[in-house]
Amino acid sequence: MKPKDMDSPYEDKIITIPNLLSVFRILLLPVFVMLYLNADTNWEFLRATIVLAISALTDLIDGKIARKFHMISNLGKVLDPVADKLTHITIAFCLCLQIPHMIYVLILLVIKESCMMFMALYGTFRKNKKIWDSAQWYGKVSTTIVFIVFIALVLFPNMPVRLANTLMIICAIGLLGSLFMYIRMFFLLNSKKHNQE
Repeated sequence: MKPKDMDSPYEDKIITIPNLLSVFRILLLPVFVMLYLNADTNWEFLRATIVLAISALTDLIDGKIARKFHMISNLGKVLDPVADKLTHITIAFCLCLQIPHMIYVLILLVIKESCMMFMALYGTFRKNKKIWDSAQWYGKVSTTIVFIVFIALVLFPNMPVRLANTLMIICAIGLLGSLFMYIRMFFLLNSKKHNQE
């Protein structure tokens, strides 16, 4: 796990480049919703996809800037994952209006994020309990799979039903795998054996 950057000069800062990029991602959401829900032509769906691509790019950049320039802040630790969760849930909800079976992915996504929130709050309020300090590799893999699938479904609204269902199954497997691994890590970190060390 990555150690906490307690000596960062930006720890208590609010206005940082990564935080501004996270806010920018959140502000892109209503733009995406407007473009996607009103899209009829391939070009209009492409415009909505471009917004998602910009969102994904800023998500990648803000993390690199935060680590490289030691701009990790307490606000950023909350704002970045919140922006990610809002983005994924917003896209999934919009896709539900076009693809009925997407509702199952949305439900799974909400369950996963609710569990993640519970584990984070548990570690926060019970000081003697442990929680990971950053996203793990399987979380990043899951996020990448989700974004790729969502972008494909937005960009190609008329793709064959079988292909769309296959992509949604892959997305669901990625979410379930990530959730299982995080729950496993949570219990390992807070096991009696670990706490006695």
